Order: sequence, then C-alpha cells, then structure tokens
Amino acid sequence: MKKNNLLVALCSLIASAPVAASLGAQVTPRIQFEKYALPNGLEVILHEDHSTPIVTVDTWYHVGSGDEQVGRTGFAHLFEHIMFMGSQNVPVGAFDQMLEAAGADNN
Repeated sequence: MKKNNLLVALCSLIASAPVAASLGAQVTPRIQFEKYALPNGLEVILHEDHSTPIVTVDTWYHVGSGDEQVGRTGFAHLFEHIMFMGSQNVPVGAFDQMLEAAGADNN
C-alpha cells in the first residue's frame, strides 16, 4: 500500500514538473526607448506609451554610498536634508507642497 502511494505521488510530481517550470519562467518584455544626453550633461531615457493619458517623470541623482569616494562620504544624506530645509526661493515645506499640488508623489 505504501509503495502504491509513493508511486502515485512520484508520478504526480513528475507530471506537474513542466507546468511548475513554465509558471516560474517569465519573459522580460522588451521596451523601446530613446537614450541621449542634453548639453548640460543630463541623461534622458524616454519611452512613449500612448495607451493611457499618463505622464511619469523620475529624476535620479547619481549620489550615495555607491558613488562616493573613499574619505568623502555622507554628502548625499547631507544634501537630502538641505534640500528639504528650504532655500531663498523655496520656504521650508514648500518643496513637497508644490510637487504634491501638481500631482507628484515625493519620496
């Protein structure tokens, strides 16, 4: 009886292996995009998708521990705090308010 149960379980496992393998293997979609640099050095990666009326803009700064030089660390964190402390032209807290009023989600 135990041999039959083991045989049935083994057959079920073997039969379901191709299904399980196909579920885990997903194809990464190819997304068409343009990549170029502006005269000021800003790198732009542009992808247009007209299927929905949405615009998304991401700004990435190449700063942080992976971009720092030995002996010169912590600047990214410092500048992050300075940015949210306001400036001559943008009072404290106004940065987030202006972005969110325009529909942005500031992280």
